Amino acid sequence: MTIHNAAIALLAVAFTFSNCDFAISDDVKTLRTNLQQGRYAEVVEKIGDAPTDAPTVILLARSLDSQGKRDEALAAVNTFVQDSQPTAALLAEAGRLHFERGEWELSSTNVKRALALDNSQTLARWLHAELARVQGDIEAAQQGYEWFVDFYNQHDNFDSVEDLYYTGLAASQYARWTRNSGQFKFLVNDLYPDVLRRDPHFWQAELAMAQLFAEKYNMAEAAKHLNNALAINANSADIYAQKGAIELSNYNVDAALRTAELALGINPQHVKAKQVQGKAKLTDFRPEQAIAILKEVVQLNPNNQTSQGYLASAMLADDGSELINEDSGEATRFGELLTQVEQTHPNLGEFYAALGDGCDIVRKYPDAVKYLQEARQRMPQLIGVHGDLGMVLMRMGEEGTAKEVLDEAFEADPFNVRVKNSLEVLDVLATYETIETDHFIIRFDPSKDRLLAVYMSRFLEENVYPKVCEGLGYTPKDKSLIEIFNQAKNTSGHGWFSARMVGLPYIGTVGACAGKMIALASPDSVSEAYNWAHVIRHEFVHVVNLQQTDFNIPHWFTEALAVSYESEQRPPEWKPLLARRLAEDRVFNLDTINYGFIRPSDQDDWTMAYCQAYYYSQFIQQKFGPDALDKMLAAYRNYQTTDEILQDEFQIDKADFEKQYVAFLKKEVQGVKLSTQAEQSFAELYQTVDENPQDADAQAQLAYIYLKRKALPDARKHAKNALAADKDQPLAHYIQGRLYLIIGDTQEAIEEFETAAGSPRFERNAVALLAGLRIKQKRFDEALELYQRGAEEEPGQLDWQESILRIHLLKKDNEALLQLIPKIAVQKHHDVLLRKKMAEILLLQESWEEAAKWAYEVIGIQVTDADAHALLAQAYRGQKKWDLAAREFEVAGQLRPKTVSWSVEAAELYHQAGRLDKAQKVAQRVLDLDPDNAAAKAILDD
Repeated sequence: MTIHNAAIALLAVAFTFSNCDFAISDDVKTLRTNLQQGRYAEVVEKIGDAPTDAPTVILLARSLDSQGKRDEALAAVNTFVQDSQPTAALLAEAGRLHFERGEWELSSTNVKRALALDNSQTLARWLHAELARVQGDIEAAQQGYEWFVDFYNQHDNFDSVEDLYYTGLAASQYARWTRNSGQFKFLVNDLYPDVLRRDPHFWQAELAMAQLFAEKYNMAEAAKHLNNALAINANSADIYAQKGAIELSNYNVDAALRTAELALGINPQHVKAKQVQGKAKLTDFRPEQAIAILKEVVQLNPNNQTSQGYLASAMLADDGSELINEDSGEATRFGELLTQVEQTHPNLGEFYAALGDGCDIVRKYPDAVKYLQEARQRMPQLIGVHGDLGMVLMRMGEEGTAKEVLDEAFEADPFNVRVKNSLEVLDVLATYETIETDHFIIRFDPSKDRLLAVYMSRFLEENVYPKVCEGLGYTPKDKSLIEIFNQAKNTSGHGWFSARMVGLPYIGTVGACAGKMIALASPDSVSEAYNWAHVIRHEFVHVVNLQQTDFNIPHWFTEALAVSYESEQRPPEWKPLLARRLAEDRVFNLDTINYGFIRPSDQDDWTMAYCQAYYYSQFIQQKFGPDALDKMLAAYRNYQTTDEILQDEFQIDKADFEKQYVAFLKKEVQGVKLSTQAEQSFAELYQTVDENPQDADAQAQLAYIYLKRKALPDARKHAKNALAADKDQPLAHYIQGRLYLIIGDTQEAIEEFETAAGSPRFERNAVALLAGLRIKQKRFDEALELYQRGAEEEPGQLDWQESILRIHLLKKDNEALLQLIPKIAVQKHHDVLLRKKMAEILLLQESWEEAAKWAYEVIGIQVTDADAHALLAQAYRGQKKWDLAAREFEVAGQLRPKTVSWSVEAAELYHQAGRLDKAQKVAQRVLDLDPDNAAAKAILDD
């Protein structure tokens, strides 16, 4: 079989293997199986201190090495090499051990000796190619990988699965470097599965497939093969390290750290596992901790460019990108490391690839672009770099350049999911139109979101940009790019938004910012309405914060500021949740709060992170003055950490700061009522009443469970038991009332409900049900009193306020509505009906400016609501803003053409404003719908 340029032709050879890599005794085969299954200590014990042949020395060395006993492993091999006639396999093993320590010369010496004995020894051949790669001889490395392709094609039979394993590794590398993407399918569908069929214990084949799928961002397949590998060997640091790397790519930092710890518990000197630890600390924005870990990694292999690159990115994140310290004139840590690696390595492609990736992790996107471009230029063979660079360019809003890079990445590797998705996003964006204002570029689907884009552009320029930029004291240098995604090509707007930001299918938000651009899912493309005006203001705060701090601002701090600017009121669920978490001693601190944003354990964690971030900002201002937040922003730009800011700027110990912050939180939640009644399970209640029949509350709660289960005789029995023990037990009276209703005895039911609702002990169910009955009886004042009691007893429950609102609506009590609607509306940011009602009442009272404000809020949620535009038009008309009123009536008429009166009003107002051309255009549209419309004819005849 021969190789063709279109695809490496490792395709259809029928493999024949022996059952084991070594033609050796059954005892050695058993040892090898034990090694493959992770029983390292057992292998070492059985071999002892004096192995008698090369195969057992190799098994001993690998068992020791797998446990992190690198020196002992190397000593065992070297002793045997010195004392006996070495084999090519044993010399290759010595070469491997030296290579993994970064001892290239010693590794090369052993590899050359091995190949002199056996020119086809595959481990030696693999190391020969790898040594060329790490020493910058790219051409020789590629030839070394290509040797395996020729070797494979020239042989029909293989005695060793390791020969095929190293062939697979080399073929993967050769395919990457020569852009032969078709090889991927063969490797995962044929070569590696055949290795496993011949040797089911060879977990390295499963790991190799997992790495290939992870490289393509097909994490589901990668996880499957990792699980298969662990099923063979649950004691492999290699497998756990790869698992941790995948978890980290999904931002599961805690899981990645736990998995890395598992790997290091097996092999304390595992380079990749420690790299995962260091990257995890970077992902968690703890660069100083990352530096400490990555320095340890570099010591394990001082020539590992990847470790050095991530160490450099941590230094850059901690100190800045300057190479020389301005004050001392000496090299910074970052500058010193760059000088060192430049002097050490002939080709720094892999170093800059890791440096660029590390900068991406810590959101230093301009630096990430710089160093990924450097890696791409120095070593274009690294196809993953092209995709990574394309993704960062997308985040920077540089879509033209990104497309060029991503096209190249896709040509090299069409199986990369992120690259493919990002190119599809660009195809969708190619169909979009653009509105450009003084400070923004807004891209949108012209068939679905033109109106949204128009109103968003006005809102940004008039309401967002001046307030945010003035408040934060910073103006972005360039126009900010905003992209609105809607349904296209059988994919939802949210799907396109997610692909735009991360190249993968799902993000749990509707808007996101990458520093210079904002993407959001169109409100019309998601299942639940959201306040796009709040979201776009929130995200623009991130744009300003990230740029003004050179992308150094911590996640919690930018969220605190964004929440402050988003709206004037905080969500109602914040204080009850905060009170509960304080009571449980489960509040975040500065070391843990970012976890709530990037990997919340539940919805409460996510809410709590925003809540606490906001209150951190309020506490800081209260404690250190109104300019404290500005000082922090300036300090972050100077690469100071939060800990340093507390110590240097505010002269407070971090522990003391946290203690005072918690005290501040407790004051904030004073008066918040928490439910103290713990719910008991059915079994617990049953046991309680069995042991103590006189426990009226337990009897009533058990009756309530039976009622919900429709076990009415049991409900009746326990309700009676409850009342026998306590004639005033309110829940029992409520249950009896429900039972009377079921049999049609309404009068008895109402008497029971009245007794329950009138009890000094608040019974929610009875109060709510009786209030509903009073509404049916049109006894609105009595219903109102009941709902008001509920609101007093449970101030955190919005349903009582909404029920009170219903009463005021029924009574048409506009004054009461004017007082209540704002209190509810601030807690229901996405409710258009409340806001429209408020605007209607204010228009009746001729409160034009306030009416305009409420109508505009409706448009900030649902821009296609015709009534909202008509309400806004009336408010403008009341203010004698004829042109604006005409514009809004025109939009209302376009959204609902059958309401011709709106379009007529628009035409007349345009005419009154002196906009005759507009007036006549709108009038003509009216006549197209209503040819006899006299008002429209009059305007055209004028």
